[in-house]
Amino acid sequence: MKNIWIIISALLLTATVEAKKDLELESLRVEHDKFVTNERYQGYAKEEKKLAKQAIEAIYNQSKGKVKEQGVYIARHKLVYAKLIAESELLNEQIEQEQNRLEALQLDILKTEAMVARNEADKARLLLNLQSEEAERARLAEQRANQLAAQRQASAEQAQAEAEAAKNYAKAREEEANLAKQEAELAFEEIDVLRRQLESLASRETKDGMVMTLGDFVFDSSSATIKQTAVDNFTKVLDFIDGYPDRQIRIEGHTDSSGSASFNLNLSQQRADAVKALLVEFGIAAGRITAAGMGEDFPVASNSTEDGKAKNRRVDIIILNP
Repeated sequence: MKNIWIIISALLLTATVEAKKDLELESLRVEHDKFVTNERYQGYAKEEKKLAKQAIEAIYNQSKGKVKEQGVYIARHKLVYAKLIAESELLNEQIEQEQNRLEALQLDILKTEAMVARNEADKARLLLNLQSEEAERARLAEQRANQLAAQRQASAEQAQAEAEAAKNYAKAREEEANLAKQEAELAFEEIDVLRRQLESLASRETKDGMVMTLGDFVFDSSSATIKQTAVDNFTKVLDFIDGYPDRQIRIEGHTDSSGSASFNLNLSQQRADAVKALLVEFGIAAGRITAAGMGEDFPVASNSTEDGKAKNRRVDIIILNP
């Protein structure tokens, strides 16, 4: 009789354990269904969701005991992993969107600065026109003074003095007009520099990795010394590199076809080394960086025009693919 009660108790305990496992399985299935229908994670971790679902469905075909218990454990592990992957993909997408918005904002800032420069140039042109009108009025004043001198010979000396004063006034206005013209030309040059900086500092993806190009505004002609203005505005380059902290960096110097091939090869190496030294000075580990001079052998534009030569005078910063 005692043995019978022991057997019954064992059966009841086994049934209770199995019922608990069935509840765990059902809870796991409900948790999976809530996860895959959650709008927040739609489109993410597709393969991991599929594997978790297959693991859960496979449990229903397993026999009771250790095999089923292990199946529940494995299925729950795969579901948790799918959730982690979905959340990671979601966060990565959000980070990319924020980066895109930031780049768009920076582009808008550069465009606004260029617009301000154009407005300043327009103001300079307007001032030039006004000063030209002043010069014309001065010329007319001189003409009237000469006429008055002819009519009033008695006061010839006074008329001559007035004419000389008018000439001096016209000369002063002419000098001011020339100065305004020079200021307008400088404003247009600044606009061109902003345009070239905007074009050269944009990053792009290649088969070797992400590339940012430093245009010819970084160095003076035939020089490997980085301009102070370029050093002071190196933030965008550092932000670009900081976005890939675990990747190796290759710096390639390029020149146009002016001068001998050996001179250009040496100059391109010196410029690549100068950029590397500046990056190290800003805290980038030297072990991550290699610098190579490519000379004139890899143009991106025709060397038959000055604009094409300017595009070929560049330093490429390449964040190498892992």
